[in-house]
Amino acid sequence: MPPTSSDDHFRIHLSLISHTNIGKTTLARTLLMKDVGAVADRAHVTETTDDYLLARDNAGGELILWDTPGFGDSVRLAKRLSQREKPLGWFLTEVWDRFANKTFWLNQQALRHIRDTSDVILYLINANAKPEDARYLEAELKIFSWMDKPVLVLLNQLGEPKSQKEEAEIIAFWTQHFSHHEVVKAVLPLDAFARCWIQERALFEAIGKALPANLQPSYSSLSDVWIRARRAIYQRSLDMMADHLSLLTESAQTAQAPTLKEHLVQFGTQLGLFKGESVSLEDAQTALSTQAADQFCALTDRLIKGNHLKGSSVSRVIMKRMKTDWNVATYSFDVGSAAAIGAGVGALGSGIAADIATGGLTLGLGTLVGGIIGAIGGAGFASAYNARHTKEGVELTWSAEALNGFLLETLLLYLAVSHFGRGRGEWKGAESPEFWKTEVEEAIKAQPIDWDALRTTNQDETKARLTQSLDELLRRIFQDLYGMTP
Repeated sequence: MPPTSSDDHFRIHLSLISHTNIGKTTLARTLLMKDVGAVADRAHVTETTDDYLLARDNAGGELILWDTPGFGDSVRLAKRLSQREKPLGWFLTEVWDRFANKTFWLNQQALRHIRDTSDVILYLINANAKPEDARYLEAELKIFSWMDKPVLVLLNQLGEPKSQKEEAEIIAFWTQHFSHHEVVKAVLPLDAFARCWIQERALFEAIGKALPANLQPSYSSLSDVWIRARRAIYQRSLDMMADHLSLLTESAQTAQAPTLKEHLVQFGTQLGLFKGESVSLEDAQTALSTQAADQFCALTDRLIKGNHLKGSSVSRVIMKRMKTDWNVATYSFDVGSAAAIGAGVGALGSGIAADIATGGLTLGLGTLVGGIIGAIGGAGFASAYNARHTKEGVELTWSAEALNGFLLETLLLYLAVSHFGRGRGEWKGAESPEFWKTEVEEAIKAQPIDWDALRTTNQDETKARLTQSLDELLRRIFQDLYGMTP
């Protein structure tokens, strides 16, 4: 057997292998954070064995990822490889297959290369497949035994992100299935479409455990390089989110103080007595809300680019999803209370009493587009906004309840971006899994942000405090989701 890569302590080779059309190149794009190879929904798209650099350290060490042709007829391939040392087997492999069945011949050449070069095999499988229906699994494990290389099984095609319990059940099933194969060192979830970079960290830890002792020093250095690069992206994402929330904390719109007539018109509109004319408070609400919507779309674009993804935000899609995610408060209409407020002319004169009258509305962030939120005409005003009288008029800012809603959406957006595999193609916003929302809401309750205190600090300090809070929240969330922290 030719010298293996283990004889070169500065270069470590990982080979990504699977049955055809399982998603190797898609996962390679996600791991490398760039477009490589060809991706299509058909068999045998990858016809060559190609190498890509995952990490390089200052000592010249390199971590190489090989993308290989997918297995086709694995049962026949395993049989052929077992015969290769025999004269007839050699003839069939080196001469006959080369001309009679090019794909079959390419598979054999790729496997010889993997056997002679690789240190660890990353074996990608369809987690939704039933072992009894996928006869190729056992045949391919026989091939890996022939290679005598450590194997890490990566579970692909898991679908939408799953709760820790659901994921653990899937891992346990496949771990049991492969338990009689000594070459299999670990089974890990790593969906090419919906993995999180935290899960990639788990992969890197498993690779380190599978490598021989003589490669451990080099791998430790290369792994550190990779982790520092991912943490740098995470830190930039924190900065982007902190910028966004800092702007919302400071956002303000001033409306000319409404007259008593305007208050009565607005209040009558809430009761449905007549169509009221627009008042300046509604314009201020609309401006504040539209500004928040624009800022959220800008944050989405920045996070997409900053996490090495493609595409851009689509306002309509994002706001539709956000509307289902965030309800600041749900109000019920109380005619008696409304009438009492209507009778209180002195209270109306204060500029806020009419605005706490409500009409069964739910304030969701999705209503920000097109100034829809302004159409509520002040209903729920006390929950959504702070109002402060100045000599210029009434200054509106976001309330703590509203800012917590923005915080919820910001964290859900980051989770969506950090789970979106580049191999999936251009960014597509989607509704967050319900258990994500539950995790984020519980984290916010456990580690609340004092928004009023933030308003009293300067811009730099506000951003620094928000960055720290976001980091603490995400560490808590990732610990609950994956048992690991950034």
